[in-house]
Parts: sequence; C-alpha cells; structure tokens
Amino acid sequence: MQQDQDRTIVGSLMAGQSASLTIEERRVGDVTILKLTGELLLDDGEVAFRTSVQGLLALGRIKLVLDLDGVTHVDSSGVGMLVAKLQSIRKLGGDIRLVHLAARYERLLTTMRVLPLFKVFEDEASAVQSYADS
Repeated sequence: MQQDQDRTIVGSLMAGQSASLTIEERRVGDVTILKLTGELLLDDGEVAFRTSVQGLLALGRIKLVLDLDGVTHVDSSGVGMLVAKLQSIRKLGGDIRLVHLAARYERLLTTMRVLPLFKVFEDEASAVQSYADS
C-alpha cells in the first residue's frame, strides 16, 4: 500500500476562538482517509469539511474514509454537509465510508433517516479494504 504525504486542514478561525474542526488527511493507495477532530457544526466545521472534500474531488480523489473517532459534536448542518458531499462523490463514481461512528451520532443519522446512505465500519483497515472488495 502506498501512503502519500499527510496534511492537516484547520477550520476557519473566528475572533477569539480556536478552530472547531481539524482534518488530518492521508492516503493509502487510492483511498483518502480524513481524520476529523472537533466539531462538525454550522459554519466553521462544515466549511472546513466542504473545502477539504472539494479539494480532493478536484484532484480526482473519490474514495474517502472519514474517521469520526475525534468528533465531539455534530449538528444538522454537519450531517447535511456529509450527505451533500456523499452525493457529489457518488456522481463521480466514488463513495464515503464512515469509521468509528459513535452511538450518539449513529442515532442522529438514524433519526435524520440518512444512516442507510453510508457504509459504516468499526476500523479503518476494514473500510479501506471494502473499496478493494467492491
């Protein structure tokens, strides 16, 4: 497996506040893993996520794994951005796989009736391998 240079994206900063979302990006072969840390919320977090994914799409990177282990809060705007980016990637023949989805976020996605749209895995290796299996 080939692993390329890692990079970190930090959400936009608001006066007097630290970024609510940090995104660490790395690649394993043709799969891009995004490790999200912090809050996927309206404005700051969802802007950082949207910008990150749009940049990847521009590079033709359409196989994504989102590691949500470090996510501390998700609101409806964050869920909406996940779904919007999933739709964009699928139009290009790609997908987003979720890893380490906490029970409370699983309930949120279920309540919003969007959980069935995503493939969810317990660990990163299984999510990456699922691309090879499909």
